[in-house]
This record gives sequence, C-alpha cells and structure tokens, in this order.
Amino acid sequence: MKKRILTIFLTFNILGLLSACFPDCPLEKYYDYDAIIARVGYRKVLANEKLTFGYDIDWANIKYMAEKKTDFNFSNALYATTKCEKGYEGEKYPVIRISVKSDADFNSNFPAGSELNSIIRASSYDSDNKLVEDVLTNLNPARLITYTLKIALKPETFKKHRFTIEIEKSNHEILKATTEEVTFE
Repeated sequence: MKKRILTIFLTFNILGLLSACFPDCPLEKYYDYDAIIARVGYRKVLANEKLTFGYDIDWANIKYMAEKKTDFNFSNALYATTKCEKGYEGEKYPVIRISVKSDADFNSNFPAGSELNSIIRASSYDSDNKLVEDVLTNLNPARLITYTLKIALKPETFKKHRFTIEIEKSNHEILKATTEEVTFE
C-alpha cells in the first residue's frame, strides 16, 4: 500500500516537473479596464513652456480575461511557477480613437468643446518599440502603447482650462477623464 501511494505521489510530481520545464502560459492572456485617469505635468504653464498631459489606465480596476474556460489539470496547478504574467498579450480591446477637448475657448479656431487633436503633439512607442511623435490626428492609437500629449500653442483669451480626454476601445466602449484646472501664464 505504501509503495502504491509513493508511486502515485512520484508520478504526479514528475508530471509537474515536466510541465514546469515546458510551461504553458496561463489562460488569462489579456487585461481590460473600465476607467482612465487624466494627468497633468504642471497645473501652471509659463509663457515659454508647453503643457504636458495625458491619461493612464486606472490599474486599481483592471480585469484579467481568459480566452476560454479554465479546466483543472496539473499544468494549471503550476500556474505560479510559469514565467508568463497575467495579461501578457496586452489589452483585450485596444484604443482605436482618442479625442481631447477643452471646457473653454482655446482660440477663434477652437471654441470650447471642440476637438483639439490637430494642435496636440503625441509622443508614444509603437508596437515595434520605436518612438513616434506627431500630431494626434496623424497617429493610429491602436498601434501605440503609451502617450505623452503636449500643446505648444497658448490660448488667446481664457487662461484657465480643463481638458477632457476621451478614448474609444475596439469594443466601442468610451471612457472619459478630465484633468485638473490648468492655468496658462
């Protein structure tokens, strides 16, 4: 009886060892989120400076997503020993559109509530990890990874602005975040 128990125990440990040598990544290949947070470099922009701002994923509300139902097997029991991390293939629903608007008139061409994408320069890394810089209207958000947004242009009249960043994900979910009040000197 002891020999049988020892044989069963060793069999399962050897199977586990083999699975650990050739790990399968967990089924939670993607992550999703339902909120973004707007950020501003400095709330007071001096005459010779550019406004730097952007958005971040609200990582407190991130959800990891599986491709299929997880069935129990011994390789799943070794989940903690794999080198893959949760969400290792990235966003389940990549961003397909970004829109930035101000709550005040920026100038005669951009009244309050109009999209400012043509005057906002974005710095980001593409899927090949190359730095890409251009105005937001010329960039494809689905191919970019992170964003730093800059406005070099100064408003003509109103000096205080709140910027609303709106993103649309590939599942057509729209998320919005508004920056703190920014004052242009």
